[in-house]
Amino acid sequence: MKILKELSRKEFRAKYGTKDQCLAYLSEIKWGDEYSCRKCDNKRSSAGKKKYNKRCSRCGYDESPTSHTLFHKIKFGIENGFEMAYDIVTSKKGANSIWLAERFGVKQTTAWLFRRKVQEAMKSSEKFPLEDEVHVDEFEIGTPQKGEQGRSKSDNKIRIVIALEHRNGKPGRGYAKVIEDYSSKSLKPIFDAHIDKKAKITTDGWTGYIPLKKAYPHFEQKLSDKGRNFKMLHIQIRNFKNWLRGVHSYCHEAYINQYIQEYFYRFNRLNFRTTILEKLLNRMIAYPPISYKSIKYNAT
Repeated sequence: MKILKELSRKEFRAKYGTKDQCLAYLSEIKWGDEYSCRKCDNKRSSAGKKKYNKRCSRCGYDESPTSHTLFHKIKFGIENGFEMAYDIVTSKKGANSIWLAERFGVKQTTAWLFRRKVQEAMKSSEKFPLEDEVHVDEFEIGTPQKGEQGRSKSDNKIRIVIALEHRNGKPGRGYAKVIEDYSSKSLKPIFDAHIDKKAKITTDGWTGYIPLKKAYPHFEQKLSDKGRNFKMLHIQIRNFKNWLRGVHSYCHEAYINQYIQEYFYRFNRLNFRTTILEKLLNRMIAYPPISYKSIKYNAT
C-alpha cells in the first residue's frame, strides 16, 4: 500500500507515535487557551485526574481530551486511532475495515465503526461550491440487467450524480451524491449544495436538467456522444468505481454516500497532502461522538 510522499509513516510516528503525543495534540486543538466547562460554562480550570484532563474550578467536572469527540471511548488506544485515520486518509487507494482489523489487531466491526467515524468527519461543509467550469453527469453502480439500459428504473442499481470542476484542462474539485432517480427533484440537491450560481455548467441532453437552468444563467447542454464530450468526468467516474470495487469489494447501499464523502475528501485535497491528516484530525476533534446505533439508524 503506497503512501503519499509528502507524509511518510516515519514522519507520522515522530509526531503522533505515542499516547502522550496524541493526547497532547487533542488537548491543544480542543481547548487551547479557550477552555469552557460544558456543565457550568466556567472559563477556569485546573489539572484533572489524568494527564491532559481539565477539571472545572467551579463545579469540578473532569473532562478528558477524547470526550465529546469522535475519539470518545476509543477501545484500541488513541495512538492506534490516530494511525488508523492516517492509513485511511493517506494510503493511495484507502484502507478497508478487514485490512485495518488485521493490522491493528481488532475486530472487523470495531475497525468498521471507527472507519465510519472517520468518514463522518470527511463530510463536506458545503461552504466552498464548485466554480468556473463545471461538468455534471450521472452514473450507476450495479450489475447491468437485461432490458434495463440507460436511465431505466431498477432495484439492482445505485444511481449517483457527479459534478466536477474543469481548470485549464485539468480536473479541479468534485462532489457526488446518491440519487433516487433521474428527475429534476433528485438532481437539484447537488446543484444547491455544491455548485456556484455563477459557474459555467455543462450537462448532457437529459431532460431532467432543463428545469434547473432557471437558477443558473451559464448553463448549457450538449450530447454526451457516449462520454466522449465529458472525457475528464468519465475518467473520475471510472476511478471512483475502481476504487470502490478494488479496495472495499462490497459496500452496502445504505452507506454509499459515506464512501463518496471519503473519496472526494481525499480527491479534493490532492494538492494539500502535507496537511490532509491534520485537517482530518481537527475535524474529528470538533465533531461530536457517534455510536454504532446512530450510524445504523441514520443510514441513507
